[in-house]
Amino acid sequence: MDLIEIISGRYLIELLGACVRFTYLNAIILFKDHDFIVFSEIWSPKGNINKKSANSERNHMIGVIFLGGVIFLFIIFN
Repeated sequence: MDLIEIISGRYLIELLGACVRFTYLNAIILFKDHDFIVFSEIWSPKGNINKKSANSERNHMIGVIFLGGVIFLFIIFN
């Protein structure tokens, strides 16, 4: 059971990081005259192994930072 929770937690953190990256990048693009980035460019379970690995690491890092920030804010304002 613990193994399933660890694996699903990792994917949830990666998905959270991908959502944060997607929102941030497209918000920046709103102020510039560029095309929007699709979600599959940021988080894709299939595709090039190197690109998937790099995106997975970034999404995991950003997801952990964002979740840690949210928990920190909950502690401060509670």
